[in-house]
Amino acid sequence: MCHYSCSCVDRPHCRPAVLPKMAFTIVELLVTIAIIALLVGILSPALQVVRESARRTSCANNLRQIALGMATYDDAKKQLPGWRNFLDTYTKVRISTDPKAACVSWTVPILPHIENKAIHDWYTAYTTAAASSAGNASTKKIPTYACISRGDVTTTSPLSYAVNAGTGGEELDEASTPGSQFEGDGVFAEPVGNLQGEPTFDASRPPYKPAVVNLKKVAVDGLGFTLLLTERSGLNAAKDISWSANPVLVRANVGARVENHSVLHPLEIGVGTRTDLQVINPTADTCPLPNPPLAGANVDDWKERYPSSRHPGAVNVAFCDGRTRVLRNGIDPWVYCQLLSSNGKAVSPRVADWQKSVDASGNLSPYDLKASDLVR
Repeated sequence: MCHYSCSCVDRPHCRPAVLPKMAFTIVELLVTIAIIALLVGILSPALQVVRESARRTSCANNLRQIALGMATYDDAKKQLPGWRNFLDTYTKVRISTDPKAACVSWTVPILPHIENKAIHDWYTAYTTAAASSAGNASTKKIPTYACISRGDVTTTSPLSYAVNAGTGGEELDEASTPGSQFEGDGVFAEPVGNLQGEPTFDASRPPYKPAVVNLKKVAVDGLGFTLLLTERSGLNAAKDISWSANPVLVRANVGARVENHSVLHPLEIGVGTRTDLQVINPTADTCPLPNPPLAGANVDDWKERYPSSRHPGAVNVAFCDGRTRVLRNGIDPWVYCQLLSSNGKAVSPRVADWQKSVDASGNLSPYDLKASDLVR
């Protein structure tokens, strides 16, 4: 027995027992790593689904804010902004040096209504010096205009959304004097009033009646069944789409352009109608193209002509009543074309062609949109 007064140095039986070292064996370590890897593999898809669901919700909220801004603008101005617009000082300064860059997109007039009045003020007080200054507002990112699911953009001012322009000024109603756009083809017309040439303030320019479209006119066919906005930021969409791009003159059959910030009506389908067409996230093999091909048609504009997104199998859209929902890739092209048409009685021949659908015999027959057609 060891007493406090004695030394335990020479008494081995008084020394505390040495506990064995606790450690993983290689086998145990490998098993642990395997279990962790298995859990990660099981949880990753679920986490990705949750992450993408949050992104889609965020994107839908952006569309809702833009749609609300459009409605507020419409209430104040009694018309919606056009797909290209004159804008006070900005247009007057730019038109003397670069007419093609004198107009602004729909993205600019609604800025005060989506809490970006400071950027709008930069445009209305525009000077040539302002464009080259460090405070160039046209290069700024506006979060409401950018879907967070797209991370490969190459511009500081990205835009992920486009408005419904129908035929987008591609066709004129030559039967009327002066000519006017087909207001029923889409929702966003061109109020500039000079589709035959570049913007000008010359009173002697060829006569042209600007198309004025507002939500009251759209209500003829129902706000809840007319597309206002959609995503246009899929894998095939350009990476440099900027909200501050200047929209340019639209020519027939080649009207889908990055700068115009609009989705357009499909080209006329002609004969030999296909039933495998895809208008949401289309590819070169599934996009609607005229058959036989139209002379001078740009067959590559499908990348900008149709809605697209980074969300799996669908795009977020907003209707003219402010409601947002999802349109799936499998939506019937004829249903989609009905949603683009704001007035079934005042459409161009091309849109009238799409007012029919393929029947059981493969022929085109009259078609009426039903609410159940949107449920897929």
